[in-house]
Amino acid sequence: MSAPDFYFAVNAMFRHIHDRHGMAALVDYWRSLGREYYGGRADAWRRGGADAIAADWREYFSKEPQADVDVLCEPEAVTLDIRVCPAIKHLRDQGREAVPYFCEHCDYVCGAMAEKAGYRFRRTGGMGTCRQRFVKG
Repeated sequence: MSAPDFYFAVNAMFRHIHDRHGMAALVDYWRSLGREYYGGRADAWRRGGADAIAADWREYFSKEPQADVDVLCEPEAVTLDIRVCPAIKHLRDQGREAVPYFCEHCDYVCGAMAEKAGYRFRRTGGMGTCRQRFVKG
């Protein structure tokens, strides 16, 4: 990760899957990433609770170029206040247009991870700034 040009590939891959196979296939792809590819992270969240979720996201965003994110931890919830999304910022800075459904990947990937860990996920906002919440139960 942490190579900003990776965001170009992600954006293009989302567009390709969507245009070739439809939104349902893209959603299935995103959910499988959360359940399978990121399954180890979700298992660690389940074992460690909110503290583990918060620590994981702090580590993740510390490696993301130009990210401006606060990670707030409560006993049974974690909130990510994303003031600058590194992916959207890099795409814009390089004159690239993010697919209009780009931010939905967080809903499905993080949603699947949260579910596996015994949490619920909700995102508000998007396309550069958002709030994401992981709540126990």
